[in-house]
This record gives sequence, structure tokens and C-alpha cells, in this order.
Amino acid sequence: MLSILIPVFNKDVTKMVTKLYKQCERAAIPFEILVYDDCSDQKWKDKNSALSASFGVNYLELSENLGRSKIRNWLVKSARYDYVLLLDCDSKILKADFIKKYLAVRDQADVLNGGRVYSKKQPRAKSKYLHWLYGKQKESKPARVRNKQVVNYFHSNNIFAKRSILDRHRFDESLQGYGYEDLVFAQRLMDHEVALLHIDNPIEHLGLETNAVFLNKTENAIQNLVRFERQQVLFNTRMQRLSGSLSRWGLEGIVRKYAANNAEKFKSELIENKGSLFKFQMYKLNKYYEYRDV
Repeated sequence: MLSILIPVFNKDVTKMVTKLYKQCERAAIPFEILVYDDCSDQKWKDKNSALSASFGVNYLELSENLGRSKIRNWLVKSARYDYVLLLDCDSKILKADFIKKYLAVRDQADVLNGGRVYSKKQPRAKSKYLHWLYGKQKESKPARVRNKQVVNYFHSNNIFAKRSILDRHRFDESLQGYGYEDLVFAQRLMDHEVALLHIDNPIEHLGLETNAVFLNKTENAIQNLVRFERQQVLFNTRMQRLSGSLSRWGLEGIVRKYAANNAEKFKSELIENKGSLFKFQMYKLNKYYEYRDV
């Protein structure tokens, strides 16, 4: 029936696995939980290795770091059941009927995306505020909104799918760095007429980055976006729509100048937690123009 697949890197997943295990037992379905550790530090291995004693849980420590795409593909290939639930290790299960909700609608599409939310409370560490604010305002959307832009709101940290689909359409192991790989994967599924559906069954995303790290990853993501754009892979992201609108309205020149003149100032303010989502958008837009012009 269901294989739950969890790639792990430097996170304690014992509570999450326990919750999932109990929910599967209550649902009275055949299941397995595969937890593959992608070369975490030893302290995390020590915590998670206790899972190997649980019946129905397959805990495996890899001898080399495979990366996000390769370990996901390996997990899918190792799964024994017809349906798979792929979760990231920095996830929190919010509802006691999380598994039952997926089971109830499993035949409505080939791939279901449950979505993700962020804590209602601001993080205690102010240095992680930007990631939390962006996630809460831009990513935490209900299914009715996400289904209007199926690809742009696709996140592979919480997907329920037919194993045969993910076995046939694998995550691209050639992609390097961080950013937009989920959208490329979703676009490829759509291009092959795989049915995608967003539903309201979110996990809480716990893996908040510091402002500085989040900005660095954002820069990496924008570089990826420009590369995918040149490869004619992605055409309808928020950044591309904004750039296109500015061009049509005759505002590209003045906005580019404003964003470029204030880029370093905005970056400093964002790192120091004195910024805003507007300044973050201007910072990203400037990077997009920079990388696109190279």
C-alpha cells in the first residue's frame, strides 16, 4: 500500500517517524517507512539509529553524500508499495489524520502536493526572521490558490504519488546547487501529462535558515533560474512575470536603476533584520538582471 520515504541530513526525525508510524497503524494499511541518512554528523546518526529497532522502519546510513535528487531517486527505487509519500526531514506532522487525508484522495491525481506552512509565531532567533516571513507570506497558500499555478507552488518536501510515476520520472541528478529544482521537476511532469493536484494537507517547515544563508541560497536559486530560462525550461515564475510586466509598462529601466543602486544597502539591512519583503524583492530583481545580462 504505502511506502513513506524520508531522506535525512543532520536532523532528528524520531518524533516524526513515530507519528507517521502510529497514523499508518490506525489506518490499518500495509506500510513501510524508509529513513536514509545522507552522511549526517555522528550526533544525528546516534539519535536516529534507534529507529532501526522498529518493525516496519528501514533505517540506513549511506557511506557517501548523494544529494537531494539522487537520494530521493534511490528511496523511490527501494520502495516496495504502489504509493509513496516523500517527506523532507525538517518537517513537522501537524494533523492526526495526515495519512488518512492522503489515502482518501489518492486516486484524484498521479501526484498530490499537500503544501507547507510555517509557524504562526516568529522564530526566537531574529537572524531567521526573513526566511520565516517570506515562507509565511509567499509559500503558505491554500490549495485553491496553489492549483491556479500548479508548477510554481510545487514543493517536493510533501508529495504523495504513485510509485510508478516517480520511478518513470526521476528527479534530475544533474542539477547542481539550490533553487527551482522542484519547479523543473513539476514542469517535466506536466509536459508528460502527469496529473498534479494540490490539496490542503500541509506539513510545517522547520528548516529556517539565517538571513545571511537564506540570501546566499536565494542568489544561487536566481542563477539556476536564469540557466533554466536559457535552456527553455521555466517561463512563468514570479520573477519572470514581474520582469515581463515592468518591461511592458516601460518601467524596467527606472526599476533596474533603483534596485541596483540600493542592492548592497538592502542586503545589509536584510541580514541585520531591518529589511522588508519589498527590499528582498528588489534585491532579488537586481540579481536576476545581473545574472541575465552576463
